[in-house]
Amino acid sequence: MKSYLDIVKSRSSPGLLVFDADGRLAFSNPAALEYFPGLRRGNVPLEIRGLCSSLSRPSRQPESAQCLVIDSLSGFPFSLRAFPITEKTAGKAKYFTMILVEKIVDRHLAELDFDKIKQDYGLTARETEVLELISRGLSNLQISGKLFISEYTVKDHIKKILSKMNLKSRSGIIASLLQPPGNDSR
Repeated sequence: MKSYLDIVKSRSSPGLLVFDADGRLAFSNPAALEYFPGLRRGNVPLEIRGLCSSLSRPSRQPESAQCLVIDSLSGFPFSLRAFPITEKTAGKAKYFTMILVEKIVDRHLAELDFDKIKQDYGLTARETEVLELISRGLSNLQISGKLFISEYTVKDHIKKILSKMNLKSRSGIIASLLQPPGNDSR
């Protein structure tokens, strides 16, 4: 059984977004920008805008948190948890919505036999490491930091993995790994 510390260490960093009462982005941490690169250009996904508007100013109560699960382009779904925040200064209240963004990684991915996958597809040791980190929900940037290699090198390993597994996308890798044993439609 894993210790709590092991579980915490294996999770990817949560994204944090804060929007003002008018729906403008007031704060975002690096993980949120990595999960939603369009935020840098002001492109806020409709689901996030909906969460912000569902916590509209007049009826905001701390216990009125909202939750939503959305799919992403990376192949992993995200859990979005929105919380109303009120900041009171000089007798005036400012209203914000804080959204915690977390990748949802399927439990079955953690139970995969990567030695067998390495052998089945003729992956190198490094490609197998990259594949395992992809299956844990890490981004290319996070993988490069963990393995002390450049992000370009990570992308190169992923291209080789895709080729060896005869797949076209990162989400295809995840879908392939989630198939039940004996199903050869990978």
